[in-house]
Amino acid sequence: MIKLIIPGRPISKSNFKLKNIHGKTWMPSTGKHSKYLAYENMIAGYINTQYQGDIIEEDLITIIRLYFPNKKMGDLHNYPKSICDGIEKSGIIKNDKQLKPVLLFDFIDKENPRVEIELYKKSEYDVNYTIKKRVNDEIPQNR
Repeated sequence: MIKLIIPGRPISKSNFKLKNIHGKTWMPSTGKHSKYLAYENMIAGYINTQYQGDIIEEDLITIIRLYFPNKKMGDLHNYPKSICDGIEKSGIIKNDKQLKPVLLFDFIDKENPRVEIELYKKSEYDVNYTIKKRVNDEIPQNR
């Protein structure tokens, strides 16, 4: 298992897409909308300081835990794209298509916003999940 931690508030890719006059979306590399590319590069940099192994060529079970400083988090489904692109950019995998399945969890941590990533080689690990009904109106502890 590989555990990676990216400090700071997670950033969603969709917030920084622009469209040209023909409707094609693109990501600017300069100006006020270039924040996403900087975030992607930051993710790659942190990963490269935490992982010095060989390039991983197999599929990876991926767990992403997003820790936000408050409840202003937007559409959670847009965050994995920026994170997976940063993992690919780091060079530890060949293609972010290797990251499957992806399990996504969100939490609030006012003092330490971050992204925690766990990668498990499919040749060594299996994944399963259970969904169960709450008993006595239990309140989830992750918020």
